[in-house]
Amino acid sequence: MTPVTEGTDGSCLICQNPNWRLVIRSPDVEYKCKPGTWDLVECTECGHIYVHPLPQYSEISSLYPNTYYTVNKKSPLYLDGAIYEKKLGADARKLRRSLQGFNIRSIVDVGAGEISRLVQLKEAFGGDVEAIAFDIQFEADIEKQAARHRVKLVHGNVETNTDALRDNGHDLIIMRQLLEHLRDPQLAVRNLARKLAPNGLIIIDTPNRGGLDYTLFRRKYWGGYHVPRHFHLFSQEALVQLIERAGLTVYKKGYLPSMGFWIISLRNKFGLNSIAPGNSFWEFLRYKNLPLAASFILFDAVRAKLGMQTSNQFVYALKKG
Repeated sequence: MTPVTEGTDGSCLICQNPNWRLVIRSPDVEYKCKPGTWDLVECTECGHIYVHPLPQYSEISSLYPNTYYTVNKKSPLYLDGAIYEKKLGADARKLRRSLQGFNIRSIVDVGAGEISRLVQLKEAFGGDVEAIAFDIQFEADIEKQAARHRVKLVHGNVETNTDALRDNGHDLIIMRQLLEHLRDPQLAVRNLARKLAPNGLIIIDTPNRGGLDYTLFRRKYWGGYHVPRHFHLFSQEALVQLIERAGLTVYKKGYLPSMGFWIISLRNKFGLNSIAPGNSFWEFLRYKNLPLAASFILFDAVRAKLGMQTSNQFVYALKKG
């Protein structure tokens, strides 16, 4: 039987066109969370890429095993340590300088998981600023760390339950590398728009199909596919549409370095997983290889400075008062 590579039973988030063509059919090469394959398809009308069929909410937790890199210290993609903390601090101070005209009294980090970034933001914006980590669950050590740094932990789901956040109550909402993991990112952005204070900002960054790594590896190995956990892959035009439909105004947009997708793409090409290092020569391809990471960051930063795309995009969206 010839594998199905196109269909009319899709539902494009951006334009609602039901027609699609196959982009990639792949197993979970990084974590092997389940047997079988998943399909990423492209809308024939607008080009939006999404998982087809989308998993049900009840299935999503099974796609994130306890070997996932954010909680697995053995993973070649796990990041911690003094240099990582220093970078987070530098990023927080840079953000503070870029938002000099905004009165930031309450910051929410959505999908925070661990709170290192939020701790640095709280320090950069002033110790009295309200800092809220919003996520489905938190580990016990995170709860202790939050108490120590006066960070408030709030449980909720950005798609289905944001009641614990105040309507019109938060000046800065950050959602980094989360939108692509959501089944209904349009609903999530609308939910967060209600929580923004007048003249508040939401900052979103998410993968972009446009960097050189995407061009080189898009037929099979690109790390941004992250099958099956990236449910939606946005162009910048589609991301802007999503934000404007939520009643927000794009304040700033652009591209960021994406050393992660370079490293994961190469690991995929050489048959490495994201669970633990093996014995391969190519195991130097890891996040904590500082010279390697720095070279990819510098390469992408130069491309972005020259007006070229990278595989990581950002948008600052304003809720006009």
